[in-house]
Amino acid sequence: MTAGLALAGAAGAVALVRGGGASAALGSAFLPQLALALTRLSAFFLLLIVLVSAPVALHAVSYVRHHFRPGRVRAFWALLALFVLSMMIVVTAADVFTFLFGWELMTLFSAGLIALEGDSPERRHNLLLYVMMMHISAGAVAGAFFLFASGGASLRFTAMGAAALTPAIRSAIFVLALAGFGAKAGLVPLHLWLPRAHPLAPSPVSALMSGVMLKTAVYGFILVCFVLLGRGPAWWGYVTLGLAAATALLGVLFALSERDIKRMLAYSSIENLGIIFLGLGAAMVYRSGGAMAWAALALTAALLHTLNHALGKGLLFLGAGTVAQSAGSLDLDQLGGLQRRMPAAGWAFLIGCGGLAGVPLLNGFVSEWLLLRSLLAGPALGNGWRAFALPMMSGVLGLVAGLAAACFVMVYGVAFLGRPRTPAAAQAQAPDRTTSLALTLLAAGCLITGIFPGWILFPLANLSAQVVGAATPVPAIGAIASLLPWLGLGAAVMAGLLAWRSRRRQASTWACGLPALGPRMQYSAASFSKPLRSTFAFVYQPNRQIQSWPADEPYFPTAVAYSSVRTTSFERKLYRPLADLVLTFARRLRRLHSGDIQAYLLYMFLALMALLLTVRGRA
Repeated sequence: MTAGLALAGAAGAVALVRGGGASAALGSAFLPQLALALTRLSAFFLLLIVLVSAPVALHAVSYVRHHFRPGRVRAFWALLALFVLSMMIVVTAADVFTFLFGWELMTLFSAGLIALEGDSPERRHNLLLYVMMMHISAGAVAGAFFLFASGGASLRFTAMGAAALTPAIRSAIFVLALAGFGAKAGLVPLHLWLPRAHPLAPSPVSALMSGVMLKTAVYGFILVCFVLLGRGPAWWGYVTLGLAAATALLGVLFALSERDIKRMLAYSSIENLGIIFLGLGAAMVYRSGGAMAWAALALTAALLHTLNHALGKGLLFLGAGTVAQSAGSLDLDQLGGLQRRMPAAGWAFLIGCGGLAGVPLLNGFVSEWLLLRSLLAGPALGNGWRAFALPMMSGVLGLVAGLAAACFVMVYGVAFLGRPRTPAAAQAQAPDRTTSLALTLLAAGCLITGIFPGWILFPLANLSAQVVGAATPVPAIGAIASLLPWLGLGAAVMAGLLAWRSRRRQASTWACGLPALGPRMQYSAASFSKPLRSTFAFVYQPNRQIQSWPADEPYFPTAVAYSSVRTTSFERKLYRPLADLVLTFARRLRRLHSGDIQAYLLYMFLALMALLLTVRGRA
């Protein structure tokens, strides 16, 4: 597996920098013929898969040793290798069949890896929901691809771009692509599966699913809506912007309300995919208006944030697995003080949090700054509401960035700072060298991309210009690539001077007049996020209930119970009514299953007559 990742990474890096590409056909008596091609776009996503998969495989060496029996260890490594291979097939597919083949394998292998972690009714229910949503996504994606056949083109990607399609068919392809790839990416309201499936998986698998698998949806959306469909109407971009803004905002708000680290990271992935699709939507709007240079900048920001989120979220999910293995819990209110017990993992986790929060000189800041710069250039489209819509999205991005910063301050501060809240947290052990090396590699990627972004910015700028058809250089790329290293050097010198001049001073913390401080006398996750949750209470709409006993003594109860259940409005108002409607229809349809062979023959006769009448009417 290691040699294969190294070879794929080298091929992806060369193709991304130099352009061009290569093609191949694979097959055997037991496998179908697979058509593969390495373009500059697919090379970037192939490189992304390698950059995250290698540290994940390194981390998994220690993880599987502690979590699985020897028989399951072999199954884990086999499924993990096949899962990575299926994602590589998706991003290098040269025709529709190969793409859909890899797309379905990606779902099946990831579901198998989730099933290895354990078995319970809740796990089976959430796994079934994941598989069902992925098949719905695959159906929409297949529908989008097969509509190209109406233009007389073959199902090879090189020929589909030249298909003669009517505007109605083009718009139908866009809607299906947005629904299919949006469901895979976790766009609202098709995000229901993501916070249920990702926390169930083993931590290395969660890192791959969130850091890499979601990015295959980004690749597919760019392939269909930018490469194959070409320039489209402006409303495509505005619809994408609207869904992306809702996804980013709701994702970070629900992340703030979580206590489980992996569920919080899953909602954070929804938020970051919303940010990526903000860039894609802006690029579509600029492209429709003829502002190709700004379209290339927005697409560059989206691609760079794709890489940054892959590195940062892979790091944080691996860090969450390390915390669970060392402290025995992922509940923030059961942790605390881990920085002293596991300093290397704590610093790596802090870098991942800072990167995804958009802290300057870390990788997330670069992509978010580029996206903000592209959104503020809305007046390049002229006067009117079109020039106002894109700058308005910059306000959404600023709000999301602020909420994300609060979210990651909460998770790092509660888990790693303060005092241990449980004996297990107080006795947490530092991870072994293999685990620490995996975390260090991803943390180094976040630092290098933040301080020296030029290594990836210039290839991405060339890729974006090629995709959107921009003839002029991408604005602001050279400035930020040359400025950030000097800012990094200045920050390092300033930090060194402050450390040299500072003097260590220790003093007792004020205990509010009490004899001593206790673990409960510090912020919890709920208390930290309470002001923000109160501000956005209209989003959460929790179902709170207070019961007291005895019921006839409301002022002098002997016992009081408080419960608060939060169910997203999409689940209450969209999915549950839809599920009830399907179940009601199924119960009524069940009456037709009488067990009488004569009734079944009658159904077949009526169906045959209806088919004959339909064919005759068309003839």
